[in-house]
Amino acid sequence: MGNIGLLATFGLTVATVWLAVTRPRMRLDNSWPLFYYLGLVVYLNSLELVLNPYVVYVAVVCALLLRFEFMNERVIFLVRILELGALLHISWRLITAMVKAI
Repeated sequence: MGNIGLLATFGLTVATVWLAVTRPRMRLDNSWPLFYYLGLVVYLNSLELVLNPYVVYVAVVCALLLRFEFMNERVIFLVRILELGALLHISWRLITAMVKAI
């Protein structure tokens, strides 16, 4: 991974931690998480073998389900827990990729 890849990994790690911390307090119809997930999918397709694609796409589907809210509160709670678990896994993989690159 070159300097640009390392910088992108660092920026995405910071954004992932920010989203994981602020997502429980954020309104469900906020569009900022969708921009984050757009960048995450671009990163996933640019640098291979850093992130698990299944975890990324589960997080994207959870964000889309939360954005277009048509579920009751119990299902929203379960989807938020699933998204938080995916964000924690993504941040862990990004941090380990940065440590290995240094």
